[in-house]
Amino acid sequence: MNGPAPEKFRDPTLVDFGSVGAGRGNGPGRRLELLGGVLVDRPLAQADLPRRSLPTAWQDAGAIFHAEEGGGAKGRWEFSRSLPDPWIVQVPLGTAQAAAAITLEVRPAPSGQIGVFLEQVPQWQWLAEAARPGMRMLSLFAHSGAATLALAAAGAEVVHVDASKQATALARRNAEASGLAAAPIRWICEDARTFIAREVRRGAAYDGVVLDPPSWGHGPKGQAFSIDRDLGPLLGDLAELLGAARAAGRAGPVLLTCHSPRWHHRHLHDTLADVLGEGGIESGRLTCTDAGGRTLALGDYARWTSP
Repeated sequence: MNGPAPEKFRDPTLVDFGSVGAGRGNGPGRRLELLGGVLVDRPLAQADLPRRSLPTAWQDAGAIFHAEEGGGAKGRWEFSRSLPDPWIVQVPLGTAQAAAAITLEVRPAPSGQIGVFLEQVPQWQWLAEAARPGMRMLSLFAHSGAATLALAAAGAEVVHVDASKQATALARRNAEASGLAAAPIRWICEDARTFIAREVRRGAAYDGVVLDPPSWGHGPKGQAFSIDRDLGPLLGDLAELLGAARAAGRAGPVLLTCHSPRWHHRHLHDTLADVLGEGGIESGRLTCTDAGGRTLALGDYARWTSP
């Protein structure tokens, strides 16, 4: 053991981040996360990063992702130790009315993603606090299901929508591992815009929604999604689905997050305000704090609660 033992750090956590070179912004960026007892070393595509603050900790990384030369979408994983089976992390929700934690499976993908997004943990905790038993909630672009499970742990009924069969299967495994296999979750593998348009035609009603749209993507039948083109119309449809709950004064939480550089949190705030009104909206950066107390921003959010 060359660096600080993993047991020294809270798990899961961002341990360290920064440039590989000797000075600020000198060399490619990397992040070091502790996930289920394994230190994971992955690229960090940000400019002008500070130097890493815990250089010896990186020596004990058990999983290292090497990006494809030339900036391709895929790369390769290197594992220097045997991985836990299953490889899981416990994410605390920290609320009295929700379960103590949700359990998420770590799944290294060829893209370098791992199925766990530490910058979203405060948002999952907020959802668990803001949701109420019996609320009917939508979870769109729901990926590995953490937001869905935070809502379900608070007693909400959730419709989970994601276009990927693999992500939906992972989310269902996470539900089982979290003790929520019997929770009222409806699992939908479909293009989000297609599903929501159909719900509008049916006159469906929901109390709240959480969505994390990609910059661009494709549905299971090749339907193209672009955040610049499609987010506004999608939010308009969602406002219609939430209309009855808002009129009755029982609206649930609305959370919009993204990792698109053009969509700063003020842009998200204004876009959400256009369809829901200014009251009750707050926005900011999606952040992680490393073991040295430094903050890393990895996206943006805007969220609405009933005034």
